[in-house]
Formats: sequence, structure tokens, C-alpha cells
Amino acid sequence: MNMNNLDSASEFPPRKIFHVGADVGTEEALTNASEILSSALQTAYQCAEDPDSTQSPVIMGLAQLIENAQALVDSVLERDFPTAK
Repeated sequence: MNMNNLDSASEFPPRKIFHVGADVGTEEALTNASEILSSALQTAYQCAEDPDSTQSPVIMGLAQLIENAQALVDSVLERDFPTAK
């Protein structure tokens, strides 16, 4: 990749397609993030279990990252919103 491509890319930041409304509270956002991470983790495990997959180790690494993010979100929810979940 040449440097001119990098310079022109930084001039035009990526356009946001999805928007989180200003009225979405922290608890609601974290709860939804937790649900999304849970779905992503289940998808990763299903993909990793495919006997024809040569990418299982990569997918399991991805699953670990998802689990780490889930632990962070859960920790904040438990700390800041103890009755949540």
C-alpha cells in the first residue's frame, strides 16, 4: 500500500451507518452489547466446531477475545447496575 492511499484515507473518515441514539442510557447500551457479544460467542463456537474448518484455532482465539469483552461489560454492569441482568 502506498503512502498516498493512507493520506487520502485519513482525509475521509469512515461514514457511520449505524447510530446509537442520544437517549440510550449506559445500562441499556451495556445490556445490548452483552447480548450482542453472547450471540457472537455462540456463532464463533459453532464455526469452530465445524469439522471441515481449517480456521478453528483462529476462531477459538476470536472466541476468547469475545469472552474477554463480555467479562468487561458484565463487570461494569454488575458494579454500576447491581440489579441489572
